[in-house]
Amino acid sequence: MPQSPIAIVAASLVLCAVTAALLRHKVKPVVEAAARTLLDRVRPHLPAGLRRVARRWYERIDPANARTVLVAAIAAGIAWFTADTLHLVGAVTASITAILSVHLSSHASVRDGTRRLVGTLAGVGFAVSVWGVFGPSPMSIALIAGCGLIVGRLLRLGDGAVTVPVTSLGVLVAGGAVTGTVAWERVGATGLGIVVGIILSPLVGGMTPLERAHGKLAYLSTEIARLLGDLGAGAARGYGRDQATQWLARSRALGETLGEAVDAVEDLDRQARWSLTTPIAEVAPVHHTFRVLEHGVQQVNSVARSMFDAAATPNHPGVPDEIGPLLEAASEAFAAHASLETDPDADPTQDADSLEELLDDLREVRRQTLHKMRTRIDDTGVLVLTGSIITNIDRMTGSLERSAPALTVGARETGPGIPAVSEVVPVVRSFWEKAVVPKPDPDTPSRRPDR
Repeated sequence: MPQSPIAIVAASLVLCAVTAALLRHKVKPVVEAAARTLLDRVRPHLPAGLRRVARRWYERIDPANARTVLVAAIAAGIAWFTADTLHLVGAVTASITAILSVHLSSHASVRDGTRRLVGTLAGVGFAVSVWGVFGPSPMSIALIAGCGLIVGRLLRLGDGAVTVPVTSLGVLVAGGAVTGTVAWERVGATGLGIVVGIILSPLVGGMTPLERAHGKLAYLSTEIARLLGDLGAGAARGYGRDQATQWLARSRALGETLGEAVDAVEDLDRQARWSLTTPIAEVAPVHHTFRVLEHGVQQVNSVARSMFDAAATPNHPGVPDEIGPLLEAASEAFAAHASLETDPDADPTQDADSLEELLDDLREVRRQTLHKMRTRIDDTGVLVLTGSIITNIDRMTGSLERSAPALTVGARETGPGIPAVSEVVPVVRSFWEKAVVPKPDPDTPSRRPDR
């Protein structure tokens, strides 16, 4: 008995969704663990030259880009297969849309895919209208391309704005036989490609938006800790201008890492608004941690600039050796903060004891350093320089313990607004349970025995 094409496509998409979920949650961790074990066993037996070549290629290849290319290629093939099975005119349109709909998260795919589908609907409708009025002419092509780009920009598709005129012009491939059926098949192929991209998008990042945001923030905290440790070691043993230049460049490069964290947190914020599994309440601590690290980047940049000026400016007071232990203590605090942020099971109210102890040690080191500065150093310039560094360390301490008043400036307000889906579902469930559970009849006599 022949199977319906719609049933075949539906079964294929369900199979893709189940396979993607299993690959991400079950197969991926097992494969990664097995690959690490196999690599550890094989590496000692490989020739040194082969190990160097493999390491060089591994450093050049970005795993995220490699996963994106692989998933996009698979999505294009699946989209073509499904569109061809349904005998749609725009099979190539489905492949193109699937490639453009592959993102780091399903939410981003849904957002951009919806915009692209709306743009395609508008573009195809406009293309059919212009083609019917002007026919095949340079004016019709120019109007379709220009208006399609305008629609894509208005929908904020970014680089994907070009897909609107491309899809609209793709309708004209049918030549003079441009009909409503052809246009709707093109739109259907576009929607099919979007669905395939949404299904396969979780395989690109390999983690949820919440995990990605925590990972970006933990990496940023780790980089701050590493730079503070190097600054402390340099201050303790002495450093030169070249080394100070490298530290200043690293501190400024933290701005790019901060930008990646901003993108991850904003994506989490948008995803949590419509997610059934990510409560909106989990986003507020992530925003607060981001504010802490944003201030930390500014403060470590100030410390690196002060140490650079001390080494690069003639007759400038130098950084005393006593500042080294203070910077190293701050580095340990940020490292503990990074480990706390990486652990998905960490509870800020119970599992932050080590961070609190390190902050107490940092305050004690700060007190000892300030006492040494006042008793051993008489140079006013050195005192001003160390005072600036100590002030930045004090601000770091206040940020890490979340008591700094500056953290409240620019913070997200939690005023009334449209509730998130994760907040609405429990309320609806509670109303449903109250409506389903029968209430006792007041006229029914109680069955409790009399005492």
